[in-house]
Amino acid sequence: MKKNKRIIFATMAALSLAAPMAAVFNFDNVQTVSANHQGTKVWLQYGTLKYALKGPSGRVYPAGTKVVRELSDDAKPPISMHGRPFYLTLVIGGIPGNQLLQDVGGGEIAEAYVNYEDWHEIDYPSDYTVLVQNTEDYTDLKSSDFHPVDSSNPDVPCANIDNLEVAYHELTKVSSKLPSSGKDRNVVYNFTDRYFAAKAMGATQESVDTLTKEINDAVANYKKTGHLVSGNSNSGNSSNSSNSNSGSTTVTPAKRKSKSRFVKLRKASYQYTHKGKRVSKKKLKKGTIVKINGKTYRIKKKTFYRIGKNHYIRKVNVAKN
Repeated sequence: MKKNKRIIFATMAALSLAAPMAAVFNFDNVQTVSANHQGTKVWLQYGTLKYALKGPSGRVYPAGTKVVRELSDDAKPPISMHGRPFYLTLVIGGIPGNQLLQDVGGGEIAEAYVNYEDWHEIDYPSDYTVLVQNTEDYTDLKSSDFHPVDSSNPDVPCANIDNLEVAYHELTKVSSKLPSSGKDRNVVYNFTDRYFAAKAMGATQESVDTLTKEINDAVANYKKTGHLVSGNSNSGNSSNSSNSNSGSTTVTPAKRKSKSRFVKLRKASYQYTHKGKRVSKKKLKKGTIVKINGKTYRIKKKTFYRIGKNHYIRKVNVAKN
């Protein structure tokens, strides 16, 4: 029991996990409302390390070390969630909507390093419960910088995002001064999507640095001109707008449009490859702003827009301008 309490204080000092359960305490009616079964359930997915990993403290976590991740969604999550980390240490528990302790831990491990099981749902514990407890080291608890001891094993990039965090903070200050719609607002939406992608497990340092520079350039342009972009600048999207179907007969341009532009999804949309296969089980949400390259493509007799390298969305899912 004493050791568990030390873990709680150590991990709370290190960091608190993102995406806490959405709960509101209604003092008039004295009832708890939550998006997930009134806050009474949580999904857990356990796994074990495929091979030994070394943390920034120098400690080695051997193959077979048990790790876990959790979500408070209503629906069962997809088995693979490559952007979401597993944790070396994770403590959960409390009263939903009013807890002092709510899902704390650390030591973020990329999914690629883990042999994972299926998700299962449990009752959210009313008191603190230690799910896994592999380290109390502060350096490792606050980090995601874990790499294989054996260099022959595949390695997942771990980018330093300190400069990106500073740049994005400046962007949020600019965002608060912008109108609720228009080109500048669309650029903010695009930067925000890429910001969260850059923070996910496996983002390369090159992609993080590129995004950081684009945000800094856009903010600098705002300070000079009052706008994040000038003219038809493509600032805010680093995707190559050239045709990605070179050498392939699967995708055929249906018709040309003059310039790339931002569009909004009128309904949730899967992303597809140039062969018509889904990129993942995760949909882009309704209302998401994406940039298309100004062309349409025919894939398996359906019309698509290209939103990135080998990433396409159905034209029918896009709101008309």
